Amino acid sequence: MLMLLLVAIGQAAPPEASNAAAELEAVAKAYDAAISRRDMAALEKILAPGVVFTTATGRVMDRSQVLEMLAKPDTHYESVESGDIRRQITGQVAVETGRVRVRGRRKGQPVDETQRYTDVWQRMDGRWRLIAEHTSLVPLEKK
Repeated sequence: MLMLLLVAIGQAAPPEASNAAAELEAVAKAYDAAISRRDMAALEKILAPGVVFTTATGRVMDRSQVLEMLAKPDTHYESVESGDIRRQITGQVAVETGRVRVRGRRKGQPVDETQRYTDVWQRMDGRWRLIAEHTSLVPLEKK
């Protein structure tokens, strides 16, 4: 019995790892919420100065381009719902993959799409910041 307890304790994540995971999960949720709320102040805190976005259409955008796009009145993502999330944290860097369903308007046109994404996060000045994002469209299922 003692041996099982020692093995279980040895396999538990160190406290700093579980704190990092919880902090990353919180900032990832805040990122989704900030997009749907159009909270530019929150996005400016989450997005690293040199963040690079590669969109599902192959367009590469920097921080200022993304913030400008999200601030435009003809673009508003009313719902941003992430799921099937996996995270790997190694020191000060984390890779997150998942699926996101986005609903709203982009350039005035209705949007209801599902994407797969890879986000790369880095811990800077004591908090997680997004340094890269790549998305791919998930094809619509045929009915």
